[in-house]
Amino acid sequence: MAEEMKKHFPMLPIAHWWNLRDKFKQSIPGVVTDNYLASALDTTPKSARNNILPYLKDIGLIDEEGKTQELAKAWRDDHQYSDVCKKILESIYPEELRSAISTPNEERRAVGRWFANHTGTGASAVRRMAAFYIVLSEGDVSKKPDKKETITPKKKEARPRTQARSKSTVMTEPQTEPSKQQTLAPPWGPGVNINLEIHISSDASPDQIDKIFESMAKHIYKK
Repeated sequence: MAEEMKKHFPMLPIAHWWNLRDKFKQSIPGVVTDNYLASALDTTPKSARNNILPYLKDIGLIDEEGKTQELAKAWRDDHQYSDVCKKILESIYPEELRSAISTPNEERRAVGRWFANHTGTGASAVRRMAAFYIVLSEGDVSKKPDKKETITPKKKEARPRTQARSKSTVMTEPQTEPSKQQTLAPPWGPGVNINLEIHISSDASPDQIDKIFESMAKHIYKK
């Protein structure tokens, strides 16, 4: 009996739910295919075929051949959106779930626990099932995420990066000056070693020796 109760529920990504609704508002297609979804939602045909198309059939927006149903036409209308969500809830989800959790948005853990117990799927699938169920339960078009809010943080992140680069260039300037000073040659030019051999006669007097060294100092060291 436990195995018979287990069932998979729609795991349509929330972003695709809202983006596809916007596309249907612009122009509703006669037939929805994986290639159409790939172009409309900026994904691959394989991903659309596996992660989007089956759930659109489950909730009744298209039939098994991909033809759009009357529910899809009502779904794109803001005034009928809440009623469409209610119809989907009643056609897919059991009364047990809908009556046990009256405020799904405030009881997200309870919703996730119910799907985990009744489907036996992993945590990732449970989160996706619960998220989609909560969107349907709210049935509120004002809950649509604002795209502008997702763009502004990127602009704010770009400014600190330019400041960081300017700081790095300032830090390199004082490092180049010492290196230049270190490579400068001393003002007196290259060193020269001079070896002198002085032969002093043994009979030279001390005065004569002093004069010899005085003459050397005058002509060599003080030149």
